[in-house]
Amino acid sequence: MRKPWYTYLYIKSPITKITLGILSVLIAIVVILFIGLFEEPRMEAQTRNWEGRKIEKGAEIYANNCSSCHGPDGKGLPNVAPALHSRYFFTQRLKDIGWAGSLHDYVALTVAAGRPSKVNTQWAQIMPTWSNRFGGPLRDDQIEQVTAYVLNWEESALQQTPEEDPWQFFQDAPSKAEGAQAQTPAEQPAQGESAGPRPPQELFVTYGCSGCHNLDEPQTDTNRGPVGPNLGNLHEVAGEIVPGQDAETYVYTSIVDPNAFIVPGYNANIMPQNFADQMSEEEIRGLVQWLLDPNRQR
Repeated sequence: MRKPWYTYLYIKSPITKITLGILSVLIAIVVILFIGLFEEPRMEAQTRNWEGRKIEKGAEIYANNCSSCHGPDGKGLPNVAPALHSRYFFTQRLKDIGWAGSLHDYVALTVAAGRPSKVNTQWAQIMPTWSNRFGGPLRDDQIEQVTAYVLNWEESALQQTPEEDPWQFFQDAPSKAEGAQAQTPAEQPAQGESAGPRPPQELFVTYGCSGCHNLDEPQTDTNRGPVGPNLGNLHEVAGEIVPGQDAETYVYTSIVDPNAFIVPGYNANIMPQNFADQMSEEEIRGLVQWLLDPNRQR
């Protein structure tokens, strides 16, 4: 009768068995020590990987839902929504509103539940509710992702000087900070005190138009502005958009009453509704002429 092939694995010597057992235990100890030595760095690397993926997902959510108000770079749009990529936001905002929790919790709660606003507010938009817990469209993990993306700006925001900080202070809510950051819009000279009408180039930047409208790109079916229509060919098409309105009337109405006509494919209430209060009639007319000038100066 032939012996099974595995008979050579049988160990008859007790000493050999003990030796192999001791070696196995020693090898197991070495393996455990090796894993213990490298497990913490591995877990830290994996945590960074997951945090990076969270920020990437948050960037996508922000671009699709938040950039039209807070700006594609998070630096806000004047009179539309405040900046988030701001030194003031990361260093002073919580102190000014008396928030005792963390910045993470403040951002997450604001995104999830929105923010109420006064009837007469300087902002064109009221922060909506985004969490599906409160009737919004986003899950809890998506709220966390967009929060991580916003907090990701902290390092670069802290490098800003007071002059570079894009934060626009809330009216009637002065900051408790000292120095330049303590100034509020209420402290700025009134419109009637200015030396004269501001140039249209300045108005276009000051009121955040450049954050939504591209002056160089034409607006076509295959080349549409992501937030607002491109203005590169405005002088050619403005008189054909709304029946019965010439180019100057259309552009003027779009500034003082932007919801009167919404270009198909875009959302209402994105453009501020109070430009007529922010600019003089002369400034608005000058801006209209400048926008319709194919050779406009920057």
